[in-house]
Amino acid sequence: MARMTGGGRGGRPLLPLAVAAVVIPAAVTAFGFTVYGEEITGALPFSSTPATPSHLVKPPTKLPLPTRPTPEPAQPPPPPPSPELVRQNVLSLFSSNGVKGITFAPGTTDHVGRGEAVQTGVGNLLGGVPGAVVTLVAHAWNGETVTHRCDVLAMRRAALVRDFLVARGVPAEAISTEVVVDPVWGPPSDGGPQVDVLVG
Repeated sequence: MARMTGGGRGGRPLLPLAVAAVVIPAAVTAFGFTVYGEEITGALPFSSTPATPSHLVKPPTKLPLPTRPTPEPAQPPPPPPSPELVRQNVLSLFSSNGVKGITFAPGTTDHVGRGEAVQTGVGNLLGGVPGAVVTLVAHAWNGETVTHRCDVLAMRRAALVRDFLVARGVPAEAISTEVVVDPVWGPPSDGGPQVDVLVG
């Protein structure tokens, strides 16, 4: 190799410059990027891979079911009144209406005066009272009927009162009837012959 000399400053010789060029075929380059593209891309800051979210989305919290109010225990019904109390109430009912019993018009089975209202009050008092024993004393005045069979008329009155009380809840077997024929007509203040209601 010929030695090159130059006329540089100070007479220093010029060193030859060696230039090396490395040529990489395009196919190899493309293959390399294809194989390692995923790793390189993940490492580069300008990667287009979507970023992983910093926190996970939690499923919605299960809401508590609405609580139903606890029903209050039902209060037991009050006990029914005793037969003695009912007896006193029946007597008070008669007294407050100015009668001695359920009154009827002379010679008929129709109520007179306060007879119908008193009968309703008695039914209200006796209905649903267990153990009460009821005696109906049906009165008739002598001479009320042309045939003088006043006992039959009195019994018909007792049967009407009895059926009414049974319809109000008084057991039929708890009711007994008696008939009394009064020898004289009662005073006008009595309103008419009556059916007494005795509670035992």
